Amino acid sequence: MGLYLHQSKTKMVKKYLIWPIRLFLYLLAILIIGFYSFCLFLTTDFGSKQTSKLLFGENISYEEISIEPSLLGMKVEIDGFSFSGAANFSGDRINLEINFLNSLIGKMIYIPNLELYNSQVELNEDLSGEQAEQPDIYISELSINDFKAGNTEFNKLELKDFLSKSEEIGFAFTDLSIDLPGSINSLDQFSGRGYFSENKLFLNINSDEVLIDFTFYDAPSRYKNLKGFIEINFNDKFSIPFAKLSSTDGVKVIKSSFKYDDSFLLEMWVKGNQSDVINLIPSNAVDLKAFLEDSNFKSSYLDLLLSFTEASDNSNFNIVMKAKDGFLRTSELDLATENLNIYIDNSSLRIFGDELKLPNLELGNFYLSRKLIGNDDNKLVLNDYDNFTIKFSDNGILKSLDGKIPSLDPDYNVSFNKNRLLLNIDEIYFDFNILNNYESINGGFRIYPSGFNSNYFSLNSAERSSFEFNFNDMELRNLNANFELLNSNENPARNSNLEFSKFNFSLKNSYINFKDTNIGYGGLVKISGKDISYTDSTFTIDALRVLSLIDIRSRLVNILNADFDKLDQDNFFINSLSGEFFADSAGYANINNLNLNFDVGDAEIVGTISSKLESFDTFDLEMSFNTSLSQNIPWYVAILGGFPAAAGAVVVTEVLEDGINQITETKYGISGSADNLIVETRQ
Repeated sequence: MGLYLHQSKTKMVKKYLIWPIRLFLYLLAILIIGFYSFCLFLTTDFGSKQTSKLLFGENISYEEISIEPSLLGMKVEIDGFSFSGAANFSGDRINLEINFLNSLIGKMIYIPNLELYNSQVELNEDLSGEQAEQPDIYISELSINDFKAGNTEFNKLELKDFLSKSEEIGFAFTDLSIDLPGSINSLDQFSGRGYFSENKLFLNINSDEVLIDFTFYDAPSRYKNLKGFIEINFNDKFSIPFAKLSSTDGVKVIKSSFKYDDSFLLEMWVKGNQSDVINLIPSNAVDLKAFLEDSNFKSSYLDLLLSFTEASDNSNFNIVMKAKDGFLRTSELDLATENLNIYIDNSSLRIFGDELKLPNLELGNFYLSRKLIGNDDNKLVLNDYDNFTIKFSDNGILKSLDGKIPSLDPDYNVSFNKNRLLLNIDEIYFDFNILNNYESINGGFRIYPSGFNSNYFSLNSAERSSFEFNFNDMELRNLNANFELLNSNENPARNSNLEFSKFNFSLKNSYINFKDTNIGYGGLVKISGKDISYTDSTFTIDALRVLSLIDIRSRLVNILNADFDKLDQDNFFINSLSGEFFADSAGYANINNLNLNFDVGDAEIVGTISSKLESFDTFDLEMSFNTSLSQNIPWYVAILGGFPAAAGAVVVTEVLEDGINQITETKYGISGSADNLIVETRQ
């Protein structure tokens, strides 16, 4: 009984449901027949025209149109088309597919894909507020080949999510390639999103790798992980009001901005290795590139800031470059420094660095400059040496030296003026040419001076003089020169208390050091002279005044021989002298042998002179005196000789009290200071 009731209810449900289902199927069949009838209508020329007019109104014109039905819409092929809207599009051919269902749902024309060939867009200057409202269009995938917008050419455009609404367009793009007028030839392989409004195109760039072909580079520049913004203005004429891009690949970092209108302006900051950065120097900087290549420029890491402008046929650039562990070779001179700052423009190169290192040479902070146009000289300025300036040619020839060696002692002055060196020591000066004849050596130069001028000396040209200038120690070394002391008639300004017929001295392997604020000197001096006369006040150095003791014996013997013509209370006489000694600025002198000849005998001095309170004021000498005189005369006759005040009493008491016979051959020890001189007779 229960089973029967269940079967009866099932039959009743089926009876009531079958008619609604049949009705739905009948309606669906009618819709399908109607849809395909409509599609069949679209395939006709009349249907195609009516459909295009329905969809696009009067905004589209074409030469030929073909419409085919698809599952949810239709496929359209149009040749020789022209569409007016926010911007006027025209081209040779367009292929598109329209989805009716999505169009109805989205209340816009929905196009899954669209292809444009050899097309262009033109600004619609006739747009007005009274113009009919344009339909909204959405294109899922838009492929454009050979597209032109004003003076801008797009070789290939792959756009996604293209939306045209009112007078605005938005889209996403990949593999964008654009040919541009002006200083940028092309942009290739760009990806990102774009927005078009009021005849301006805004691009938001986000690309893995792109190529930008600037006209001022030899080849397109490759940028990885490029991000940034570009604004392109199509009003009146093509321009780029603003562009800002950044790129990094883990080693090289680039940040740049540029704009283009009547002129092009690029500013770029680059941080990376040497090759990457150098390649971003404009190719028209021919002289700069040649200099960096010829100088074998190297750096472990570089920062570069480039500013480039181009207007008409003129271009200018400025570069600021910071180099770490920089090295370059210029004019056969290797320059190495820990930090290097380089400033470059169209015409000049300026390099600032610290801790400049040449082979075996450290020069501290420096500044190197040269003009890039013409054959101008290089200019090296040593900041740590009071801006000492060196000019030299590309082949390493010194052109000039300018500067002053600093010193705390106002009586010492060493200065360079172009090709000459000036030395001032109190009232004495030397002036000579140092660049007519020189040669490069390790750490400096060997110079053979010429054109010698001095108020006290002349240079003996019969023997070659030379010295070495070492930059590392700031020292004149291996100084070898032969001088003649000018007499009073040749130098009226000189002290006339010293007279002679000849007075020569030579320096052997001597040196003058300027590295510290106090000038140091030293070396071997060979001396010779004839017919020398001087007074006790001629020399201010105590050591030279003490040597006046030498003349005591000669004076005494002249008295004994009754040669009163040579007996002079104020002057000392030496017939000839010769010898050599070493002296230095520490106040030390080592007299190897100093031979003096008088009318009645000879004297020889050996020993050392040192300094305690003043320079050369402490003595340890031995003086030997030989004469042929053998008479016995009372010692008091010697008083008439008029000995020097500083030594007269000592000589009288220590020398003459032993008897006149000791005068013929005697040795004396001279010790103590100038104020407490001790003279001892040594047999």
